Amino acid sequence: MKTPLLRFTSVGLLALGLLAGCTTTVHMQSLAPAAVTMPSNMQRIATASRVLPESGRDKFFDVLEGIFTSEGLQVDRAGTETCALSVGEALMRNSPRFRVTPANLQLVGRTREFFLPPLAPGYVRQVCAETQVDGLVVLEAFDSDMQVTQRQEERVIKEKDKPDRKVAVTVAMMEMRLVTGFRTYGPDGTVVDQAKQEDRMHWTSEGPTYQDALRQLPPPADCIRELATRIGDQYARRIAPSYVNLAREVYTSTRKDAYMQQAKQMVNATDWTQAAGAWQKAAQSSDSKVAGRAYYNLAVFEELNNRLPEAIEYARKAAYTHQLRAANGYLRELQQRQQAELVAAEQLPGASAD
Repeated sequence: MKTPLLRFTSVGLLALGLLAGCTTTVHMQSLAPAAVTMPSNMQRIATASRVLPESGRDKFFDVLEGIFTSEGLQVDRAGTETCALSVGEALMRNSPRFRVTPANLQLVGRTREFFLPPLAPGYVRQVCAETQVDGLVVLEAFDSDMQVTQRQEERVIKEKDKPDRKVAVTVAMMEMRLVTGFRTYGPDGTVVDQAKQEDRMHWTSEGPTYQDALRQLPPPADCIRELATRIGDQYARRIAPSYVNLAREVYTSTRKDAYMQQAKQMVNATDWTQAAGAWQKAAQSSDSKVAGRAYYNLAVFEELNNRLPEAIEYARKAAYTHQLRAANGYLRELQQRQQAELVAAEQLPGASAD
């Protein structure tokens, strides 16, 4: 599935892959604006978890839940630790917005209530002062459920010089569901964002019996860590502009046009400047299809170099002058990206100084 292009800002070429047919796919990274803009004076942050049973009663219900869902006694703990850590790791890895302290704080809380009252502003300011940060990203609620189901299926076994035969197998499917609550506290100690998130993942395996299939499934603790990492990354992207992967296609063959053929060899060698020169010549072709594809490719070239106005102008020529259908959608994407860049720039105050 292709990622929507609405929030992308190109920062450079990463890789090149060839597809069958007359196009080549270019892979790059882009910077997507956050869903929520953080205060400009919030530059340094620490992550924390507030999910910690306070009483024996809370601990009892955690154990009881683990028994009935087959999660095991340490699965939720593994998930909470991973979820809190993954937010900070994602911010450090994928975003230039914050400086993240390596400390992962443990604050007193409970697991049975979804979203405790917010931390007192004075307490948050105290923790921030002690940690030398401007704000906290806190995991404040965490709940997981795991279900394992089974079904019977048949597999066809093919053997040389023998007729095909069918064998019965048991397919086991494990679903892990995770619901989390995050709050972000700003420099004054008040809540600047709050979000409840839900996600789920599935794992399947099979074997001659149900027990054999179960043994092929990954350990629940590994599954909850994988899901917790993903949901932590999602929250990081909510509060900070983050790098994402993006793919574009360029045309490398058009009715055996000589300049397009030359450009194809240059693209294969990742010599984009020379390829752009060949596309400039192909764009003067009397064949409108050739010219349209050349202009389209020039738009991609300009986008790779982060020159969106020029990319938009070439895409317009491909779409309007030469009626290239694919250019209509690409033009809209470029225009939307241009608007998104303005949002991203506003969300990165002082980023160049970090």
